[in-house]
Amino acid sequence: MTDVSAPDVLDALAVLAPSERRRAVSQVVLRVWETPTVLLQEIPPAQALAAIAVIAAGVPESYGRAWRDDRLAAAALPGVSSELAGRALCALDVIVGRDRESVPLQMHVSDGDAARELLDDLRDVLMEGIRQGR
Repeated sequence: MTDVSAPDVLDALAVLAPSERRRAVSQVVLRVWETPTVLLQEIPPAQALAAIAVIAAGVPESYGRAWRDDRLAAAALPGVSSELAGRALCALDVIVGRDRESVPLQMHVSDGDAARELLDDLRDVLMEGIRQGR
């Protein structure tokens, strides 16, 4: 599954029942957080980010954000708990290098500033999900 693109991951998740979708993205963020080296071997960073975005898209503060398009909205998790938002935030911190266990990644993007803004916005939304304390 390492050659599957993030949009394909979103499409695959969108057709799953919410409980299956929750289980799938929860497993990805937990694996990335607990074992960051999976990003180099099993789970490509783009797929991990897609799982994180699916979680973030389920937080009410994500509504109206530019990155929450129709495809992501279709895959969004309903009722994201503060625990799940926290796990997603920890996985995001691993990916962007804010965690001491982060692995050295080279993510090639055409617009570094836009990518940084997107990652910061995902982080802000996940922080809101934690604050909500569901």
